[in-house]
Amino acid sequence: MTRQQIKRLLALLKAEAEYKKDFSLKLPEGFKESFESQSAFRGWINYHETWDVDKEDVWLVISRKVSLVAEWHKELMKVVPVILPDGQIMEADEWQQKSHSIQ
Repeated sequence: MTRQQIKRLLALLKAEAEYKKDFSLKLPEGFKESFESQSAFRGWINYHETWDVDKEDVWLVISRKVSLVAEWHKELMKVVPVILPDGQIMEADEWQQKSHSIQ
């Protein structure tokens, strides 16, 4: 299986847990168990939250210090302009400098 196929199935298993819905996934024999048996696995609902798969070995579960969503938001804050209450648009780097000088 390719990395993309494996990550897709992992995301679908998370969605099943999150939405309490059966998607009738056709998983390879032992697929779920190969992840569930690893020490860093913390439940399907926590995929991309507290655990993920290694970049080099997609079959290896690793712990995450920061959720994927929080990581993405941090990256967005570096590039997305900020709209101030008065309607002024401030570039992300300018906003970061201003907000750091206030603290």
